[in-house]
Amino acid sequence: MRTTLLIATAIAMTAAAPAAAQSVTGTVNITGSVGEKCLVTDPGPAGNTFTTTIDLGELAQADGTLRTGIEADFNAGGTGASDVDFRVVCTTANPAVTVDADPIVSANSAPAGYANTIDYQADITFSLVANGSQTVSNDTTAGTPAAASLSDRLATGGTNVNVAGSNFRTPNATDVLVADPNYTGLITITIAPTT
Repeated sequence: MRTTLLIATAIAMTAAAPAAAQSVTGTVNITGSVGEKCLVTDPGPAGNTFTTTIDLGELAQADGTLRTGIEADFNAGGTGASDVDFRVVCTTANPAVTVDADPIVSANSAPAGYANTIDYQADITFSLVANGSQTVSNDTTAGTPAAASLSDRLATGGTNVNVAGSNFRTPNATDVLVADPNYTGLITITIAPTT
């Protein structure tokens, strides 16, 4: 009887004991993506274009030839002190860039001894994360844009694209510039993500 009582007590204690705790584990997977893109972030809101106008004022000196000091005026942003520095960010490393410089021209014709075209070299310097900077240049007489792949990512935290000009000249140093209030030129800079 005692054996039966002990077995009955053991069964009763086992039934009264709580079951072992069980846990459940779940996982939440998170995914996303960043597209290959370049954005202008300064000046102004983020977008895909930047523009400025550099007004060089009077292009001729007293004798009618191209005046000295145009390079310094251009690099300072012209008479309106326009921006010549911009900030562009790209999500990919080593962006591809092209620089295409068009001469500063007048629509008025220029007979022998006169000029209606001012050639120059556009020098675009890109600040890079670890490798300092890289300059891509295009002369207006080149006929084709200059193209390069930057050697590093564009630096962040400040302006990283600087527009400068050098070697402003007429076909002949003695050429007299034809009168025209509307000489115009253009530099086109393209910055594209690498794929």
